[in-house]
Amino acid sequence: MIQVVLIARTGKAYLANGIAAFTLDKEAYTPYSQLTATVYGNFSIQQFAGIYRVQLLLDGMELHFGTVEKFRLVQENGTSYVRFSSRGLTALLLQNQLEPGLHTAMSLDKLMQDFVTFPKEITWESDTDTSNYLFVKEGTSMWDGVANLTYKLCGRYPFVYHANETYRNFYVGADTLLGMGMTADQSRIYSRFSMADADGTYGKFQENDPNAAALELVRTKQLPLDRQYLYDPQQALVFRRKFAGRGLVSYYFDRIGAVAADLGDRITCSGIIENAPITHIRMTGNQNGVRTRLEAYQDEFYPA
Repeated sequence: MIQVVLIARTGKAYLANGIAAFTLDKEAYTPYSQLTATVYGNFSIQQFAGIYRVQLLLDGMELHFGTVEKFRLVQENGTSYVRFSSRGLTALLLQNQLEPGLHTAMSLDKLMQDFVTFPKEITWESDTDTSNYLFVKEGTSMWDGVANLTYKLCGRYPFVYHANETYRNFYVGADTLLGMGMTADQSRIYSRFSMADADGTYGKFQENDPNAAALELVRTKQLPLDRQYLYDPQQALVFRRKFAGRGLVSYYFDRIGAVAADLGDRITCSGIIENAPITHIRMTGNQNGVRTRLEAYQDEFYPA
């Protein structure tokens, strides 16, 4: 059973029977889930004036927990309904900025604890390695800091996943499959990245993308020296090349009903992909029922 939970300081309202439509979206390169819904019920005009959190549950399992972006309660023609949009709580990582400058002896624990006090629901995989530094340009968000530090530590791009859970495996079979397909997104890749050295001379550091070359795309980008990667300036360009190619190719599978999958879980479809990380989830529901799209990227951070 799918439930929408509207949370105010005074209590919680569990809504299930009147859900007319909803969309839940999770994507590996977006650090928050997104939920929109319309729910009918016997609501009073001031019932949800103090709402500040929204939750989506599937058989008691949390699929979304976030802030209220927009919320509307309407009464007309003898009926009432609420319509809202919500972003996962981890969107706060994008909405808080780091203090500019050089921060030495930086670990992920230090980054998440010393700058901003986040709600207790935001947790992370603990890491106390303080051998790194973080150079913060003006306007840098907490999430940018997390992404840069994660790449330094393990060469990966971080994603949001439920705490204390192990990855689950999902198998696509004909009994539940509504449709499937493949997409390609070549709009973001660059053929060459060029970065200046400490003297401001360009051409010292360059990184070419073989994917762009194979596609005969000529797109170049000139960048100032990235002080985040002074220990290895070439990695500044490698990181940008990999991030520009995010979602380059993907395979998607539409399944009947709600699927309790999360980013990072594994999906297998015989003859197409095997044990591939799920990188995009889109669940929709309306009068025609519920369907879930599970998508697996093939790019630099998620190689085939």
